[in-house]
Amino acid sequence: MVPSVIEDALVATGLPWSLEPGKKHIHIRLAGRLVGILPKGRKKGDFLSNRANLNIVSQVRHMAALLKEGSE
Repeated sequence: MVPSVIEDALVATGLPWSLEPGKKHIHIRLAGRLVGILPKGRKKGDFLSNRANLNIVSQVRHMAALLKEGSE
């Protein structure tokens, strides 16, 4: 459903994450917080450019750092 680079980043955080379907997009949540959205209805590797995938990975890592910092 999501590119493997994004899924790998989510798993690497060690935090709970979820994919929630919306009308036109898939909402990516990390520990209940929205970190990114993906368009629906296209093939797995085809729907986002590599740059867009890397931007979402960056958003995931940034939010994970903020959440881990706040829990200490």
